[in-house]
Amino acid sequence: MPAAVAFTVGVVISLALGRLFYIEESKAVELEFKADIDQLSDSIEREVLLNLEILYALKSAVGIMPEMTRARFETLTRNVLDRSPAIQAFAWAPVLEQEQLSEFSRKQGEAFRNFTVREAGSDGLVPVRQRALYVPVQFIEPLSDNRAALGFDLASEGSRFEALDRAKATGEMVATAGIRLVQEPENQQGFLVFAPLYRVKSGATAAEDDFEVHHFGFINGVFRVGELVEQAVGSELGSDLLLEVIDRTGGDEKLLFRSGDPTSESWQHDNRYRAGEFEIAGRQWTVEAVPSARLIREKRGMLPVFVASSGIVLVCVVVGYFLAGARRNLALTDAKAQLEQISLTDALTGLANRRHFDTVLEREVRRAGRDGTRLSLIMIDIDFFKEYNDEYGHPAGDACLKEVASILRDMAKRPGDLVARYGGEEFAIILPDTADPGVIAESCRKGVLERAMPHELSSVAEYVTISLGLTTTGVATEVTPEGLVDRADSALYEAKESGRNRVCVG
Repeated sequence: MPAAVAFTVGVVISLALGRLFYIEESKAVELEFKADIDQLSDSIEREVLLNLEILYALKSAVGIMPEMTRARFETLTRNVLDRSPAIQAFAWAPVLEQEQLSEFSRKQGEAFRNFTVREAGSDGLVPVRQRALYVPVQFIEPLSDNRAALGFDLASEGSRFEALDRAKATGEMVATAGIRLVQEPENQQGFLVFAPLYRVKSGATAAEDDFEVHHFGFINGVFRVGELVEQAVGSELGSDLLLEVIDRTGGDEKLLFRSGDPTSESWQHDNRYRAGEFEIAGRQWTVEAVPSARLIREKRGMLPVFVASSGIVLVCVVVGYFLAGARRNLALTDAKAQLEQISLTDALTGLANRRHFDTVLEREVRRAGRDGTRLSLIMIDIDFFKEYNDEYGHPAGDACLKEVASILRDMAKRPGDLVARYGGEEFAIILPDTADPGVIAESCRKGVLERAMPHELSSVAEYVTISLGLTTTGVATEVTPEGLVDRADSALYEAKESGRNRVCVG
């Protein structure tokens, strides 16, 4: 009887321990799966934002050009489109009043046979109805694959018009909800991002001028969601993972991408996981994933069975299990830290990126206001960088950006100082509680000039130069991050207008 009792108790304890370890392993598998999906979500977010940076750079280039022509637009966009399969097209669309439409159509008809401004109707594309304003696609590249969209009035469709109106009002890039692309013969889900274009009065700064009055058009990118996901996580997508990208803006959910058939019986819907939301040009996206039963099985080990059948080595198994769990958690923590570092760093220059800059600036503005200290911001722009790229090529341009970044990094050495790539050829330096920020700004200017990087097309010097705008908050003066950036940008504008290769204080 004692032997039977001991055997029974031993079996019960072994089974109970096996069940306990099975539950704990299930939790570990769930946490690991969630961490994997969080990482995939971050990769998708980063890939989309990187592609949006291309549109932002294109907008900046277009903003300083004279009147747009078909040849200029093709030159600007051809190389970018060749290297970016996720971008279906770039389009140029002016804003026209009703009385301008006839002349616009006539001129376009000289370049494109049978050109008409059209909108979507029940039977396809039809001539536009009368409205106060039109936003027709004037140029689009690549033209051969997207000719169907030429002349399409972007203001004629609800989601596009809403995005256009918000972009015009805010001056920011704005994305549409997921749409079926007019250019695509297949039901490819995509979205458009509109970047508004403005003209500034002669002698006025962008901060002083009325953007609403001088808005004249849009440049927009057409993006394929499926291609973006493929570029971001293609190697990690397989038949064992159902991945979905969802637009949750305004509380409504619209599916943008799905990697497989959701009706398959292999999916473990009880393990569905939704990662955190992230913002894409004013819209809120999220990633959801469902594992297959095989994926869950592959993540499981033999530990529960081993524990249940091997009570003698219970202690060794428990210690090994928790050590393995600790190592796995440490690896996940390290991977998360590395991913976070990557998400805050500009890939080309190694400096802080725009996202990191915005976070630090907001924090330092709050700290300066709380402690009553000064906060300085320097905005920096490489003079005639477009001409540099045109003369020496983009690889040389990238090398120039890295060289300038290295010089700026050496000039701001305190732990609290932050040097960031603000966008394109523009950099920024945050200097908390700095006694003489002008000395640092001047050192940066001299450092770049003395590096003597040849620039034959510069009208300022024979070498690469930079223009700098500096602003500093007063002690106990309330200021917003946006206000501080506007002041520094105004000073930078003054430096460029007054001859470049100089520091102006605003």
